Amino acid sequence: MNPDDTVTVLIPGDLHLTEAGLPNHAAAVRTVADANELIRPDFVQFIGDNVQDGTDEQFSLLSDLCARLRVPWFALVGDHDAQGDPAACRFRARVGDPCGSLSVRGFRFVRLNTQEAHPVGLSARQMTWFRAEVDAARAAGERVVVLQHNYPYQIWEDFAGAGTDAWREVVQTRRVHAIVSGHTHYWQLANDGRNAAVAVRSIGDPEGGPPGYAVAAFHGEDFAVAYRPVDDCGPLVLVTHPREAILATGPAHVVTSADEVRARVWSAEPVRAVGLCVDGGAWVPMGPCGNGFWRAPLPGSRLAKGVHRLVVRAEDGTGGAGAHEVEFAVDPTGRYTAVPMVRPLVTSTAFC
Repeated sequence: MNPDDTVTVLIPGDLHLTEAGLPNHAAAVRTVADANELIRPDFVQFIGDNVQDGTDEQFSLLSDLCARLRVPWFALVGDHDAQGDPAACRFRARVGDPCGSLSVRGFRFVRLNTQEAHPVGLSARQMTWFRAEVDAARAAGERVVVLQHNYPYQIWEDFAGAGTDAWREVVQTRRVHAIVSGHTHYWQLANDGRNAAVAVRSIGDPEGGPPGYAVAAFHGEDFAVAYRPVDDCGPLVLVTHPREAILATGPAHVVTSADEVRARVWSAEPVRAVGLCVDGGAWVPMGPCGNGFWRAPLPGSRLAKGVHRLVVRAEDGTGGAGAHEVEFAVDPTGRYTAVPMVRPLVTSTAFC
């Protein structure tokens, strides 16, 4: 594993910007600071509903935030960005094209505009482009990550507008590495048995917890993601291998024999120690392996078939600590069938 091959993306939740100085604006400013000074991702992906009412004044707030970033950034259009402007003309003029793709170290990140029809929809033209992008990525040996505002599993809202049947045909018949969305206001990981998806909690109107951002890492068959509230100040830990069970969609994502645990740690202070614990057992120290990554052997051949719990904890020199807890699957035969599930289970929402 070469740490230099990992692609890191920071995804803020829906900002819903209205005025400078309000709590959501302050959280967005903090997120930008973390992007510049702590995470330093390959790029920042704003996930839509960047502003509340689609006004020029609100887009100016977004422009000011983006001007502070010292890393590349992209923005999706959300329903609030196109308020009273179905063609998203103001978004296009002030932010840019809501569709596009980017290839980074073996991954193609495809940005979709799911607001071409209300409340959700994609034009035939966009679907032709999307299908061609996915096929071109596969032909080039790239794994596809889909970035879109509307979350396919949003409760109390149908993902069934114009073009969504064609969208489903693409993601169900072509291997998609991950789908990342906003719109829901709550944080959720989902697996439909074929695809892994993430919904990032809103910064403007958060539900189920504090506002924050997601950090996702992509490397080979690995896809890892963690949520960081903007008020957190200790180390941020992300288990990048093995792949979390809820995000596992096939045999390549399970442990079959002796393996290793890898984690990325971001810290404003020097990291003093990193350790792991499997199934509540003894803590095992991990060693640095470059670019903020840490590793340690995983005795996969001695683990029983099934799901196991892994905790990786990091401590800095001031006593600050952070941890990431995941479950991973083991099967020595290499067989694995994903079971549809979501986490956390959400049954009601005040939004959308």
